[in-house]
Amino acid sequence: MANENSAGFHFPGAEVLSDGTWYFVARKDKGMNDPYGSTEAVKYNPVTGEVTRMPAPNERDLEEPGKTSYSCYVSELSPNELIAVFDLMEPRGHKTMFDEKTEGMCYCELRITRSHDNGLTWEPSEPLSYKTPDLMVPSRIYKTKDGIVGFNVEMHNHWEEPYREPIQARFIYSTDGGRTFDRASFVPHEKDFLAGDARTTIDKNGRMCVFFWGYDLRENRDLAIYRSFSEDGGLTFSHVEPINLKKQITSPFYIDDDTYMCIYQERFSEHPGLYAALSYDGGMNWDTENAVPIFVKGSAPKSLNAFDSGNDQAYTFGYSTLTKISDDEALCTFWNANGGSTAISFCTLKIIK
Repeated sequence: MANENSAGFHFPGAEVLSDGTWYFVARKDKGMNDPYGSTEAVKYNPVTGEVTRMPAPNERDLEEPGKTSYSCYVSELSPNELIAVFDLMEPRGHKTMFDEKTEGMCYCELRITRSHDNGLTWEPSEPLSYKTPDLMVPSRIYKTKDGIVGFNVEMHNHWEEPYREPIQARFIYSTDGGRTFDRASFVPHEKDFLAGDARTTIDKNGRMCVFFWGYDLRENRDLAIYRSFSEDGGLTFSHVEPINLKKQITSPFYIDDDTYMCIYQERFSEHPGLYAALSYDGGMNWDTENAVPIFVKGSAPKSLNAFDSGNDQAYTFGYSTLTKISDDEALCTFWNANGGSTAISFCTLKIIK
């Protein structure tokens, strides 16, 4: 039974490894308002049900006084070779993970670390070679066409750096197999538009399709889910365009031809929950009437403000991700309230053709 001393878990990530195990990593904290926390990692064997605790990729970094981390993603580049991207954040006396002055995340630095033994040990982390203090909210690393390795990221102008837009979506990448992340692509979008919480799928021809949660920073309101394509492995991206789905974090999953699956968060409605739906026209229109519920909350939140970190009623589930198991099966991971605290949950989604 949860009590005031119970720990919660948020911001999960998952990877399906070549040895058949699933690697999970998540933030452990005292709630969404907790400015400090640790990172926990485990491996799960889907055949035996065995759970094995693993060292977290950012374990050394979190030993530094005053440092915390809100998200960490692990990706397998080849058997036994793992790479992780995470933020190293400094709350600097703030009461939450958010800076009261900027109304954004507290100052952080994105870092990379690697494991050569399937996650048993991790190298000391290093900052990105691509330098700017405003990168935050990374997504998982992908190996794209022609060996390009990279990840989508948000760039917020909280720290008065002189660039064109107050916020940008970028793709940070490496051309040497993931050793040096020193380059960035821009994802074209309008001014005052938050292309947030990027989620990616790659089709059979290597084309990347990235979904973004759209948010109007001037009007402070949710927009539709937006998408952008890259035909060249992340070197260039198309201008973002809205799809016919107005939700929050949405993860796409390519099936074949024009058929896609997605999971989406229906947070601010009369029927909040996490759902899976299909599209038959390349991901523009979605069959939400026949969407499959994955996790359903019984009532709408008291606040419609997506950034109301003090309103726990608005945050009882979320941060969902999809990880490919096979061409017709995906691993869905998310956090959810479980009677006073929060836990990481998962399920598998299989497409029946």
